[in-house]
Amino acid sequence: MDERAKVEQARRSESLEQVGKRFKRWRDTRVRGEHIPTLLWAAAVGMAKQHGLHRVAQDLRVDYDRLKKRLERAGGAAQAGKVGTRFVELLVAPALQPVAPSLCECTVELENARGAKMRVELNGNGLAGLAGLCSTFWGAA
Repeated sequence: MDERAKVEQARRSESLEQVGKRFKRWRDTRVRGEHIPTLLWAAAVGMAKQHGLHRVAQDLRVDYDRLKKRLERAGGAAQAGKVGTRFVELLVAPALQPVAPSLCECTVELENARGAKMRVELNGNGLAGLAGLCSTFWGAA
């Protein structure tokens, strides 16, 4: 039986309490600094699919964000609530009089998933590169 089949079989047959006991045994015997084994993470992901991220992270005492990322990679429920990035087309009306280069016509504030923030001030000529800039900023998260 391959490892995926073992993980799936274990996920189906265990309760959250049993997985919690496995985590406790591992914590009691682990070497300081040792990472959580793949099979325990897989069990935690399986429990998160059944019981929700918050409850499982709290009960198993694992990092919520790390569990969420593993659940997303496994195609779990956390992905369903994820909102995709949306772009808004900005149309610039031609100026009636010449615009001074230092005058800001548009201010865009961005925040990525990690909480990094960026503020961009653009004039009519700078709008062409805005979509690429936003894509690069959000892709770095």
